[in-house]
Amino acid sequence: MSSDETPLAEIRVLDLADESGELAGRLLADLGADVVRVEPAEGAASRQAPPLHDGRSLHFAYRNFNKRGMTFDAGRVRDLAGRADVLIESFGPGGLAERGLDPVALRAANPGLVILSISDFGATGPYRDWVASDATLEAMGGMQWQAGLPEREPLLPPGTPAWDIAGILGAFSVLSALWQREQTGHGQAIDLSTLESLAQQTNWAFSNGTYNRAKGQDVAEVRMGSGPMYKIYKCKTGYVRLVILSPRQWHAMREWLGDPEYLRDPVYDGFLGRMMIADALAVTIGDLFETMDHEALAKEAQRRGIVCTPVLAPDEVLVNEHFASRDTFPEVEYAPGATGPMQAGFFEIDGERQGYRVRAPEVGEHDADFAAGIWAEPREAPAGPVPDPALPFTGLRVIDFGVGGVGVEASRLLAVYGADVIKIESRTAPDFIRVVMSTEMSASFASSSTSKRAFGVDLKQPRGRELVHRLIEQADVVIENNSTGAMEKMGVGWETIRKINPRIVMGSAQLLGAHGAWADWIGYGPNTQPVGGLVHLWNYPDQEDPAGSTSIFPDHLAGRVTAVAVLAGLLRRQRTGLGGHAQLAQVETVTGVIGDLLLKTGLEPGSVQPLGNRSDWGSPWGSYPCAGKEQWVAITVRSDEQWKKLVVAIGDPDWAKQSAFDTEAGRRAAADEIDAQLREWTSGQTRNTVTSTLQMFGVPAAPMLTGSEQATDPHFQARGYPRWVDQQGLGWMAFEGECFKASGMSRTIVTQAPKVGEHTREIGRHLLGLAEDDLDALIESGVLQIPKD
Repeated sequence: MSSDETPLAEIRVLDLADESGELAGRLLADLGADVVRVEPAEGAASRQAPPLHDGRSLHFAYRNFNKRGMTFDAGRVRDLAGRADVLIESFGPGGLAERGLDPVALRAANPGLVILSISDFGATGPYRDWVASDATLEAMGGMQWQAGLPEREPLLPPGTPAWDIAGILGAFSVLSALWQREQTGHGQAIDLSTLESLAQQTNWAFSNGTYNRAKGQDVAEVRMGSGPMYKIYKCKTGYVRLVILSPRQWHAMREWLGDPEYLRDPVYDGFLGRMMIADALAVTIGDLFETMDHEALAKEAQRRGIVCTPVLAPDEVLVNEHFASRDTFPEVEYAPGATGPMQAGFFEIDGERQGYRVRAPEVGEHDADFAAGIWAEPREAPAGPVPDPALPFTGLRVIDFGVGGVGVEASRLLAVYGADVIKIESRTAPDFIRVVMSTEMSASFASSSTSKRAFGVDLKQPRGRELVHRLIEQADVVIENNSTGAMEKMGVGWETIRKINPRIVMGSAQLLGAHGAWADWIGYGPNTQPVGGLVHLWNYPDQEDPAGSTSIFPDHLAGRVTAVAVLAGLLRRQRTGLGGHAQLAQVETVTGVIGDLLLKTGLEPGSVQPLGNRSDWGSPWGSYPCAGKEQWVAITVRSDEQWKKLVVAIGDPDWAKQSAFDTEAGRRAAADEIDAQLREWTSGQTRNTVTSTLQMFGVPAAPMLTGSEQATDPHFQARGYPRWVDQQGLGWMAFEGECFKASGMSRTIVTQAPKVGEHTREIGRHLLGLAEDDLDALIESGVLQIPKD
């Protein structure tokens, strides 16, 4: 792909983001934008961020490759803003103005400029000025409460997922604004909340929790290890995750167990039926699995059509045959003269990886280039007046073949921002999340299919395929996340689609990717966690057995990465007229958010291990119990100054006056003692009292929130995050709201999810030109389907 064919060729970005959201600029750079990392002469704070190797931050190296480097000067930035398309910053509310860059003045002087402001809690709301760390955001955002064993403390995830998720959603918001600028000529200001970005990703706990609460039912929101659905088994070597949902998968597993008579009862064909014998079944399966190697076992299970993936440690990830066959971790330069295994990128477009080209810059490495006049020509000012806020994707049509959580979340994101999304399914081949509760509507499905239309059609029938082809002729985007080769079997593979509509952009997200040694493996989002190294690292440091999590991460995030790739394809089409095929491996979303930890592993084998709730970012660092049942608060200290503030906040106790505690090294050496003292202090107070006390003194602290608790939290409510809907087939429930607010965009559309084939007649009449008699005949023959009622 030549430089002028990259999706974001000619887009210029000034990237001032530091620590939080740095991945936003990198994703834009991966897609071909000219991204300039602007930082102070002493270097960005993230240049000191762990993990480190030979004194260099691998965190910075991983999130800043493909960028150029420029030393910060307010006057120079103001000048270049008139020549740029995008400016990204993450200084927090008021932070840009404090550096001599008033965002209002920047926008007024450069009306075509898109300014993305990433902050921990957003620019509004009662928590906007709270101090935070990635860990405290994870506690509030829903990542923590689902992880760990019930008899132990809940577990924070490894790495910095909150900041990286903010970067990915930041890239999506920028691309949405750039698409809107194509229609209006005007840029806009974007206020992105890291907390809300993270809350959208963890799983369907928000929608399910609010649904149950609205019905007056108790909500069992407590960690349970890997849970019964995504169970982890010990093998002769290592571990595997086994997921059995469909009757076909169960029959294959039963045959592997010798097809005993006592397991043939039809009641066990359903997941709820198997729950009645869960303990005995776990013993039977465990006896079989403990005789086998974890990778060999997973291969045999996959051969039998059973969803099973091995738990890999970081060192295993880097040498795994599938990742090697995809060249996921090429040996590249991460610093001048130094190389290591770097994840190449998150996705491919037209078969070419959109990722690593050049290492991260040194401080001010390209100052001379900009002094010499690079970006010489200014951007043209828009001709017309500023339009009223509107939804950016109005007029786009999307055909949604998604199932589960990835494809449907990608299309959901486009739907709530105005696209006409048509969901393709039938009763013989429904979205399995729709029918997971043995009805045609579930809270999980409703959350991921809000604001869509539904077209019921049997793709196995030639007439059904013909009608879908006619819809594709009129569409801009096709999205799918079916198993490798499934779209081709249904007659809607990429080669067929591109012939029908050469301008179409297709987004595909397979479990392990469409090519590679394990490309034909089947599974669900949680099956990527073990293969990507996340299950191994998301654990207590004092035990070998994986603690596990019931989170379906990365389903929702992979959907958003898919949406980023699709928008990039649309922007390229706008410039070149070319359609394209964006593809990603869902597992590379997992490895993508721990890319720096995997780089560290490659440079220092065996060095990256589970840390539990502790962190290389500071000490003390962890999760502490508060008064009440399952009430926890995350407390993190990144500096000696924050430690002093913490000591004052808790009453300046004698135990904290040891001189050894004045340094991070001393506190880290005494981590057990300090944690015990902090637990004693927190356990007698409510989590809100602990949080408010520490926040008053400037110490990062936050309560751990479950899905339903987010809906009643004052900050989520003040930001308008819960979107209550009277969902047909279920009743009242809250859907996840937007994670960013943009000056040029109106509020997202959030309406109830459709029934199977709810809009079949409407679409048949208006888009396919079918007469009522034709529709009746097609419905009678089963080619088309409509709601039962």
